[in-house]
Amino acid sequence: MAAKVTLSRARLYFFNKNAAFLLQTNRTMTVLSKTATRHLITIQATSFSSTHASRNSFFPCDGGASFLPRLRSYCSVSRACWNCTKQTSGWFFCEFCQMVQPPAAQATLFDVMDCARKFDIDNNRLSTKYKDLQRVLHPDRFSQHGEEEQDYASAQSAWVNKAYWTLQKPLSRGLYMLQLEGESIEEGEKLSDPELLMEVMEANERLGEAETEEEVRSVAEENREKLARLCKELSDAFDEGDISKAKDILTRMQYYSNIEDKVKERLPPS
Repeated sequence: MAAKVTLSRARLYFFNKNAAFLLQTNRTMTVLSKTATRHLITIQATSFSSTHASRNSFFPCDGGASFLPRLRSYCSVSRACWNCTKQTSGWFFCEFCQMVQPPAAQATLFDVMDCARKFDIDNNRLSTKYKDLQRVLHPDRFSQHGEEEQDYASAQSAWVNKAYWTLQKPLSRGLYMLQLEGESIEEGEKLSDPELLMEVMEANERLGEAETEEEVRSVAEENREKLARLCKELSDAFDEGDISKAKDILTRMQYYSNIEDKVKERLPPS
């Protein structure tokens, strides 16, 4: 009842004074002005619940718990918030004003997804992180916010997308790790092992001549086993810091990954 009375008074004051918000609370939140100058303005908004009236309410989560605090520990950064100017360590949101921050230039894709910088990765955990992040960073959530914050949300969402799709697959993950070490595989770089080249050629020939699904699956299984062995060797190479060996393994993986893609084209969707 008390809340309804307060609300009625607020509405009356709003219309009588033609104000944007009722100035009757100790809680302050910062928003972007919608004027052409896009200056920041500080306003006070009436709160009927001291525990729930905050910017966190813009990002509801399952179970009613705020999701934002869990996002702050993903990547350790220190920079001035573009909105409140306080030093924030938040990678996605400022812990003071809760505004979306621009992507930090020093963060790797592993930092973005809160993963250790290792080749072996938990894909289920990666998928969960991806869904959680997109739930709070999707640009649609910020359609009524200031233009600058919308831009940052779009940039963060795109960065999360790139991180997920790069780290999800062994080959792209390995190539990215190689890139972090200042190395890359040049286009057209070929295998120097004649025996391995012959093996790859034979696998391609078998796949091309396969007439039944069973024959295609046989090639697929053999190829899968070879890729699994290469992944194990690649993981060991990165753990040992042997970047030259990792580069050689990734060159071979590209050939077998190409066979894997051809197999998928020949088999019905699972």
